[in-house]
Amino acid sequence: MDLLYRSFDSDLDEEKKKQLEEALKESEELRQEKEQLLTKRNAIADSAETSFKPFFAERIIEQINAFREKENTLETFYTAFKAMYWRFAAVGAIALIALIAYNIGVGENLPMKEAFFISDITFEEILQLPLF
Repeated sequence: MDLLYRSFDSDLDEEKKKQLEEALKESEELRQEKEQLLTKRNAIADSAETSFKPFFAERIIEQINAFREKENTLETFYTAFKAMYWRFAAVGAIALIALIAYNIGVGENLPMKEAFFISDITFEEILQLPLF
């Protein structure tokens, strides 16, 4: 088995090739293993070609180099922050819209101010509310 696996990754010397050929002639199990390995290797090779668009590696290297060339400025921080957290903001906005729609739909007697979470209570009144 070891010779079979090594034969896929590197060239064997003549003696090892002969040993492998003899083992393949004698063992049906080894021949089946070789066929399975060839099938798997071909499937992986075929999927690797179609899974990435052309020049994928070059584009990644360019992005890395461009990132390294940028200075650490507030604008760079803002751009990175915006790129990372825009999804959270979108989910929050959707959740807020869903809550407002729920309040409007369910609250038949609910005034429009309360449906939009607007209250006349002042900050001082909030501070004086009992917690428990």
